[in-house]
Amino acid sequence: MSDGRDREPERPVSTPPSGQRVWQTDMLTDLFQDPLDGGYTDAARARRERGPLPSATRWTRRGFTVVVCAVIGVLLAVAYLQVIARAPARATTRTELIKDINRRTADTDKLDQQAETLQDEVNGLREQALDDTAIGRLRELEAATGLRKVSGDGVVVTLADGPNAATERLARILDLDLQLVTNALWASGAEAISVNGRRLTSVTPIRTAGSAILIGNAHIIGPYQVAAIGPSDMADRFNDTGTADTYRKLRDDKNLELGFDVDEKNDLELPAAVMPRLQFAHVPQPSPAGTPTPSTSPSGGGK
Repeated sequence: MSDGRDREPERPVSTPPSGQRVWQTDMLTDLFQDPLDGGYTDAARARRERGPLPSATRWTRRGFTVVVCAVIGVLLAVAYLQVIARAPARATTRTELIKDINRRTADTDKLDQQAETLQDEVNGLREQALDDTAIGRLRELEAATGLRKVSGDGVVVTLADGPNAATERLARILDLDLQLVTNALWASGAEAISVNGRRLTSVTPIRTAGSAILIGNAHIIGPYQVAAIGPSDMADRFNDTGTADTYRKLRDDKNLELGFDVDEKNDLELPAAVMPRLQFAHVPQPSPAGTPTPSTSPSGGGK
């Protein structure tokens, strides 16, 4: 059998002028005229020259092929049976994890209620030891710092993921969205804010851990309700902010359709935040009876 070069006369190769590229179509012509690779041609020629294989060799190859197919089939069947056998165990583990999460969440809520009750008892005992002026000042400071339960009229801003949040990242509510809304509410005159019932203080972070949003150390899920107590015109001032305008556009965007709603509410009640761990203050240790306490004055009391 002759190859493509036997059928195609050799063409003289002209020397191109210096600096010019010459495009030739000889390779494409050879490809269309002789598309069969030379290796296949050589193998066919060798098979014809060798002649048919002996019967024993052919049956041996067929038997080997059957055995290999049977082994592969057995391996696939074993893998399938193992996957089916492990499915109930995975479902059981997932169910147990969900129960454990719900149980721990209920324990956390119970501890929060217990902490709030103890905080009320502490506040009552403290107010018994203070005069009216100090009590009024203390209540104002606790309300401003988020350590006292407050009630009043205000605004509830509701944010929710869009219907295609699973595939479109921009249709998902992030910690940044809650930060922008709470900052806009503070700028609109809010005096107290909570997110899904978690009161914000000056040291409460709104952050992301993995795919979850945390208020402090509490995990929250959507829809997200940002409740704020403030002046009567707080809703109008918030609606005039650039933040509210941006989320209205995201709500009207047909590709995102984020949930965004602003409602004025009466008689809102925001819980107190959990008392943070003290950084510098500590409980004083009682001095031994009869032992005079040394002066801490630098001058030593004028001596």
